[in-house]
Amino acid sequence: MNSRFCSPGNSLPYIFNLLLVYFLLWGSHPLKAQKISQIRPLAIGDTVPDVAINRILHYQTASAKRSDFKGKLLILDFWATWCSPCVSMIPKMDSLQNQFEGKVQFLPVTTQPENTVTAFRAKYEKRHGKRILHPEVVSDSILGKFFYHNSLPHYVWIDRDGVVVAVTGMDQINSDKISSYLRRAKPVLNEKRDEKRIAYDQSRPLLANGNGGDGSNMIYHSVLTRYTPGMQGRFSWNIDPKTGRKITVTNCSRFWLYRIAYAKPGNILDEGSVVIESERASRLTTGLHGQHYLDWLKDDNGFCYELIVPAGFQDKTNAIMQQDLINFFPDYAAAMENRTRKCLALVRMEGQGHLLKPSAGGRAQISIDPFEWKLANASLGSLVDRFNLTQNCPLNLVDQTGHTAAVDLQIEGNISNLPDLNKALARYGLMLTEKQLDRPVLVIRDREPTSK
Repeated sequence: MNSRFCSPGNSLPYIFNLLLVYFLLWGSHPLKAQKISQIRPLAIGDTVPDVAINRILHYQTASAKRSDFKGKLLILDFWATWCSPCVSMIPKMDSLQNQFEGKVQFLPVTTQPENTVTAFRAKYEKRHGKRILHPEVVSDSILGKFFYHNSLPHYVWIDRDGVVVAVTGMDQINSDKISSYLRRAKPVLNEKRDEKRIAYDQSRPLLANGNGGDGSNMIYHSVLTRYTPGMQGRFSWNIDPKTGRKITVTNCSRFWLYRIAYAKPGNILDEGSVVIESERASRLTTGLHGQHYLDWLKDDNGFCYELIVPAGFQDKTNAIMQQDLINFFPDYAAAMENRTRKCLALVRMEGQGHLLKPSAGGRAQISIDPFEWKLANASLGSLVDRFNLTQNCPLNLVDQTGHTAAVDLQIEGNISNLPDLNKALARYGLMLTEKQLDRPVLVIRDREPTSK
């Protein structure tokens, strides 16, 4: 038997050296094998582990380590192609990257796959004539776990030594803030604080939580709460011919509640179809964004509401919700009225009606983004409705084509450039034109006190 492993006096130096080599080798590898479930979210002041960052586009290699960016201010930009504020920040970050080249590295990060991002970038380049090829991470499943967020865009500032120094929104990403930081002037950076999501199953009644049962025997209920931290701002309609209808609204303003109550069942009125004539308009809606908007909601301006009615009352759902708003918010009165308003009318060009052909069939699809409008096996009216709900346009779109059959349509253009958009629409014998039209709108005004 080899005496080196039997005699403590001779074996200790050997074991010490062996352990030293082991720890040196272990420390030299990135945390590639770390299980996602074991990742601990990081906070300001924490050092970012030297993790492997995979699936990097436009970089010298397809992967890198956090330490590869050591010596620079690394700003992680969590974004998505469908996020309008994220897209609006692209040229600004490109300019800042060029301004602080060698000192700062912006690294966009998205969970979306490479083909989605590549297709978006191609559209962006075609639209703006500018190709942006800075490094960016796609199909991310690691970085998002280290830096929890529930809204986009989300920016994480990591200093030269890998320490998290700030977590901000888009309003803090500017030349002055970055310059001050690089001068070690410690600028005041407003922290972006995303609330932790709490578990919520929208298929069950809001707030039931086993109180008096699991809600399966619920026939009717109406409930209103103030802003509930951790709930996502959204609304949903669920219709069952047997059990009835349910409207659920979580962490939304009074303005949203009115837009849902006075819309067609299952829909929401677009903002252009609402007129506010109230001295308390600031309690209905606001122009604030991000953390400022969340703070406004928490200041007695955000609500959760749910209404469940049985099958026999389905046609009265909206009327019941409207009555709830009268009861809950007695300071306001709301009603649908006809008003003459400037609109954008979608019309058929004279003599060009033959250019709009019936759909070839297939799955119905409606898609509108800043670069392209796409309609497959759906009506022009449905395209107009989708536009009014999703696009921030001061003028309502109105379908005056009289064409109700399903069509296929694909155009490149943006509402901000009407001549360009009309040029694309002309291929289908369509055009948009400004008109003064009588339109039904929801008018919200102050309720006059009742005389005693």
